[in-house]
Amino acid sequence: MRFKPVIVAAALIAAIPLYSQEKGLHAITTEASEEYMKYLSSDDLEGRRTGSEGNDAAASYISSAALSIGIKPLPGRNDLFQILDYQRITTVPDQSLITLSDTSGNVIQTAEIMPLVPPGDTIDLSGEVVFGGYGYMDSENKYNDFSGISINDRIVIIMTRSPDLRGSGKPASGTGISEMIEVRKLPMIMLQKAKAVLFVADPALGSDISSDLLSMGSSYQLIPLFKKQMYHFSLNAYAISAETADILLKRSGLTLKKLQDSIASSRQPASFVIPDLKADININVTKDTVTSSNIIGYIEGSDPELRDEAVMFTAHYDHVGKDIAGNIYNGANDNASGSVGLLEVAAAFSSLEKKPARSVIFMWTTGEEEGLHGSTYYTENPLFPLEKTVAAINFDMIGRSRRDTDTGASLTGSIDITGRDTIKIISGSDCPELMSYAMEACKKSDIYAIDEGKGLHFSGSDHYPFYRKGIPVLFYFTGLHKDYHKQTDDYEFIDFDKLVKVSRAGFITGYKVADAAVRPVKERKGQK
Repeated sequence: MRFKPVIVAAALIAAIPLYSQEKGLHAITTEASEEYMKYLSSDDLEGRRTGSEGNDAAASYISSAALSIGIKPLPGRNDLFQILDYQRITTVPDQSLITLSDTSGNVIQTAEIMPLVPPGDTIDLSGEVVFGGYGYMDSENKYNDFSGISINDRIVIIMTRSPDLRGSGKPASGTGISEMIEVRKLPMIMLQKAKAVLFVADPALGSDISSDLLSMGSSYQLIPLFKKQMYHFSLNAYAISAETADILLKRSGLTLKKLQDSIASSRQPASFVIPDLKADININVTKDTVTSSNIIGYIEGSDPELRDEAVMFTAHYDHVGKDIAGNIYNGANDNASGSVGLLEVAAAFSSLEKKPARSVIFMWTTGEEEGLHGSTYYTENPLFPLEKTVAAINFDMIGRSRRDTDTGASLTGSIDITGRDTIKIISGSDCPELMSYAMEACKKSDIYAIDEGKGLHFSGSDHYPFYRKGIPVLFYFTGLHKDYHKQTDDYEFIDFDKLVKVSRAGFITGYKVADAAVRPVKERKGQK
């Protein structure tokens, strides 16, 4: 059968986008993903925390890789860096002390304590000391460690974990310190206006100040200088050793173990003001100014008119750094995986002989773990007009799959990690056209997409500042796993097959948006 020339021409024109996509897909490889991941999740970068040398090294690496791929600075820019300024406040080593004295002023003991959150300034405070049990409240079992005792304007000691009131009366055996449980204790203590809280490992834990407790802390805090501080939040929370706790308790004739045993046997709090004791806490800090950068570049679109519009891809490259014990949190999935995926998507677009009609912008953000700093700063100081940004596609945690250990709760909620063939997509549920592109792209990439709508994690990553500016968004996300924000989020647990599939799905989605005749539009409230 012979085809008329016009039909043949039409078929060839229709096939061009499909051919272009296929070429781009071949540019996304397991080999390249593994190479990027080995560096970005290595101990050498010390957890990539914003304001650290490791963060700067990661930024330089990503910038160099992006430029080598063919990503160019945005018009009017000479490089890929958008700089954010911070004040860094660091606790001075060996200058965090607690001094104990009797009410006559006679010094009993001086010991080191460890700030879990470096204070905003030098600390010099004193007060009476309260033993506050576990600092725990359980309304169902009518248990409240602070019932009948005031901690207002006092320093309170609390043990880690919580009592199993329907079991042994002690914390359940085999359980470690949960950062989520410890952090949840703090609002109640703060509302009662305690001067400071001293965390101590409970005796049944079987170890003194453990790495799980120290993982709550960090060696410095960052104050963003690029936005007005409406208030200054200071949390006087410290870790002390069991030895120091027993010295504090000595004047009562009790020990930490005796008090824990008492709570276990009676199922009742054992809180009290330690008699004839005053504690002075002195913390010294240093302050300096540091910078960290968003890394932003683009590939120009091929259409003379539509190239003035763009699809934005984002992924944060920072993580949480090191804890105060020096343990490194490499953040392989969070979010070296998204950063790697974004490099792969950039390579895919760069490989195309004919670029899509619209331009494509790639932004690796900093400060996400500090509070979406990089993406928020960009949307307040855009380097490309937001009104011409037609969609924002975010990669955050795209390289993990469910393992046997992924049970229970993570730091911020229930573990909901997806399997090897599945990815979550969070969108805001207000741009069906964009979501349709994504679902189709996932099907083509051989990965099943769960449409999470707004989902539980909607406001927790870098798509959110764009959403607040009225831009349609998509957020590719594996879900939370057992190793989230822990030392064990490492290279060896990355599912590279999944990472590649998600990267390809993101590329296809972005290509469809960038090459569509009409930009996707968010539905108005009430519109169906």
